[in-house]
Amino acid sequence: MKKLIAKTSAIKETNVQSRLDSVGNSEHAQEFDFAFLGSGISTSFTLLHFLKKLQHKTITIPLRIAIIDKTQDFFTGIPYGNRSGSSALLITSLADFLPQPELGKFIIWLNRNKIWLLEEMENDGGILTQNWLLQNKRAIEENDWKDLFIPRRFFGKYISEKVHRKIKKAEKSGAVIVQFFSSTVENVTKMKVNYSIKGNGLDILAQNTILAIGSPPPQKIWEKEFEDSSKIESLKLFSNPYEVGLNKTIRNTQAFLENRKGTKTNILIIGSNASALEMLFKLNDYPSIAKLINKFILISTQGLLPDSIVDIELGKKFKPNHLINLKKRNNLTAHEIESAALTDLDYANEMGLGAATTVGIISKAFGALLDKLDPIEKEYFACYYGNEIGRRQRCAGTHYTQTVIGLKALGKFEHIAGSFQEIIRNGNADFGFRYTDTITKKHASYPDNIHLVINCIGSSSLKSDDLPLLYRNLMSSGLCVPNRSLKGFSVNENLETAENLHLIGPLLAGNVIDGKPVWHVEHCGRIIWLSEVLAEKLANKTWLEQKPIIL
Repeated sequence: MKKLIAKTSAIKETNVQSRLDSVGNSEHAQEFDFAFLGSGISTSFTLLHFLKKLQHKTITIPLRIAIIDKTQDFFTGIPYGNRSGSSALLITSLADFLPQPELGKFIIWLNRNKIWLLEEMENDGGILTQNWLLQNKRAIEENDWKDLFIPRRFFGKYISEKVHRKIKKAEKSGAVIVQFFSSTVENVTKMKVNYSIKGNGLDILAQNTILAIGSPPPQKIWEKEFEDSSKIESLKLFSNPYEVGLNKTIRNTQAFLENRKGTKTNILIIGSNASALEMLFKLNDYPSIAKLINKFILISTQGLLPDSIVDIELGKKFKPNHLINLKKRNNLTAHEIESAALTDLDYANEMGLGAATTVGIISKAFGALLDKLDPIEKEYFACYYGNEIGRRQRCAGTHYTQTVIGLKALGKFEHIAGSFQEIIRNGNADFGFRYTDTITKKHASYPDNIHLVINCIGSSSLKSDDLPLLYRNLMSSGLCVPNRSLKGFSVNENLETAENLHLIGPLLAGNVIDGKPVWHVEHCGRIIWLSEVLAEKLANKTWLEQKPIIL
């Protein structure tokens, strides 16, 4: 790709290192007006909206804002930061990932910065990355980005630069003072006026605390004896491939495989979500790794991968008639909408249409019905039925599905419809796994040995015993109460779990906000909308004056 794009001076990132030199831990409890716990995309957009709203206020004393993250990779989170590398791709096209007007702004930035961004991508990736660059050469040269499944890191670079620039401008105006902390928060305690926030070496007070801590970590699905697989020569386990960073997980996998050269190695991937597809893609991106793998086994409840084939002509003939018929009714239940949507999806399957073709049609049809639900039914939809429909609407780019097709042609891929149960010993040095077959409901054991296991299952339930300490402390103190979905915490109209303790991000799932059921808040469009709702609540705090300020 370096030969395909003219060499010009690369546009460098905004140098924010000097601003991060203040990252550290206070010896005494410093006081802040606002503290953000987590600095991913939810915090990024909340800050952008909040700082913009401060333009209409008079700030006589700068607002003190603390930004806390367990890494120094601020304003990207795991999906868009260093831990995902520079060649991991979006699961959707750019146009589906980012709504306007942010999409247009991002594309302008991509056009200015594409040379060094693509060089980073090429240096980070392998043969499949090279294929992506070649296949999309013309679109990139013509700045036609909307239909591309670009590296997620591109957006991380963009949003991080944008937030740092906005903060710097607000600080220069005297509106805010922002301090960064690298720490894992372990406890938040309600005091008389403030919240006490403590972690490893962290001890601060904040009048308003914003929980932007993302989803709970993946479920722990194997016994404690296997948690430290470094002690087992013939078995390697990754309980969370992104925890140490995707590139490090790939390097560790390669080292394990090279130690087994000449020995058959089977890899089990648990789950068939975006992470599972990404692991398949990245392990096959590097021929030196792929040639050492005998077989990939995926196990997921439905035994299906996300769809990537869009049939435009046949899609024109598809009508979600069961959902359309519900428009005639004034009073509906969440279950009735779900049932109609699933029936329409069954009909689409009979026509030979997959989710990539029908997702927009179905979503538009049931979205138009949600206002017919009363508040209780909207909550049911947010907690249960939105997710059930979503399981049937999973899509991905062809770069992922082509990887699977290629592996199948080589006899190196198998997908089991079942629920993983446990790792078992097949002998002193051999291991397998047991599962429950989705169709027969019977327990079964995989007939061959496995040697490397990657957990790509979804996040833990809020009832799990293995939640991080912060989650457990928030719930045991009563500051946060899980809603019916067990995927999120209940909030009031101010997005508070308790007075002045606000929530943003994936843990808002299962709530009704501004009259709209909210589920699957990993979607960037929903995050942008919800962050603006929260920013408005924060900017309307009674102790902030309502007079203009020029930033």
